[in-house]
Amino acid sequence: MARPRIAAGEIGQIQVTQLASGKWRARARMRNDSGDLVQLRAEGATEEAAHNELLARAREQMTQTKAIVTGASTIAEAAAAWLPTVKVRAENGMLSWSTYENYEGMVRLTLVPVCGGVTLDALTVGRCDRIIQNLLADRGISAARKARSVLSLICGFAVRDDAIPTNPVRDVTRLPTPEKKTTMLTPPQIEAIRDLMTRWREAEGMGPRPNWRALVDGMDIMLGTSARVGECIGLRRCDVDMTTAPPTILIDGTVIQNKVQGILRKDAPKRTRQRRRVALPALAADAVRRRLALADRGAEALLFPTKTGKPMSVSNYERLLRSFIDDNRDALLRLGVEVDEYSTHIYRRTTATLVERAAGLTIASRLLGHANEMVTRNSYVITAEQVDIVTADILDSILGA
Repeated sequence: MARPRIAAGEIGQIQVTQLASGKWRARARMRNDSGDLVQLRAEGATEEAAHNELLARAREQMTQTKAIVTGASTIAEAAAAWLPTVKVRAENGMLSWSTYENYEGMVRLTLVPVCGGVTLDALTVGRCDRIIQNLLADRGISAARKARSVLSLICGFAVRDDAIPTNPVRDVTRLPTPEKKTTMLTPPQIEAIRDLMTRWREAEGMGPRPNWRALVDGMDIMLGTSARVGECIGLRRCDVDMTTAPPTILIDGTVIQNKVQGILRKDAPKRTRQRRRVALPALAADAVRRRLALADRGAEALLFPTKTGKPMSVSNYERLLRSFIDDNRDALLRLGVEVDEYSTHIYRRTTATLVERAAGLTIASRLLGHANEMVTRNSYVITAEQVDIVTADILDSILGA
């Protein structure tokens, strides 16, 4: 009877013998992934060591590559092997450079100092859970959530490299959801803030006036369109159509910044599917007209450029806003504004809430560019305390007096 054919990827009978030197030698035949029959040989100090080494060489034959990490690799070593694969994706436009830099920073500043010496085969679910829970206690929810995400990606890489059988991070305790921000601006507050911005540092002897006009116009455009700050300062002359009634703007880009590319306008919003054309209410239309009057003549001219015509960075715009808040803190507090939560994000939240209350969640979600209405509900819309009084009429008609 013919000997059964060894299938591709399978190994035949392993023979282990002891050599005159005292070492052990393991031998076997296997068929690699290309279908060729190869002879394997491995030596070790013990019978078990020789057997295991032969199996390791068999695994190399099955994939034609040597594993980058093993169970004995530390988290720091696994991260060092994983990050170049992320960098390749960024270089090929499959991932933003900002994301790569965030991952690299989390590895370097948090994971390596906290648990970089732990080997992958010692990274149990319990140990992962303790690492994340300690970060939660020491550094807060945001740091713990980011560390959990990056550690899970590293472990997923190790699973794909056959270093560990499963990803232990997936079964750690669910982290609490960050508390939803519930601050927004009222129409009277918006009007008063606009007045404060207009008069900011206008007195003589206070040095050069900051770019207060950019603050006012940016606020009005963000409130009128729900655009994020990067999308707002990334607007160009060609994105604006003032010939329609009402005028419109096309939100199809945003300003980004990273170490590799510097400050530039990306030709897509935060997510490509959020590209949208928005009708301008009067306050936003007036702000756009002011920006057009200040902008260069070319179609690609930015509405919020620097003095050299380059894109203004998000960090510079937010720094300008923080400077205004610091100078006008007492006045803002008198207006009832929660200054510690005042950032450009409050404009988007205000717009979402006002539109949802007037026209419903679907329209608010479309205005913000969300694919899922629950994102709008959970992260942006502030639920009104007063339930619609129509419920009383409905129950009266059913239950009677």
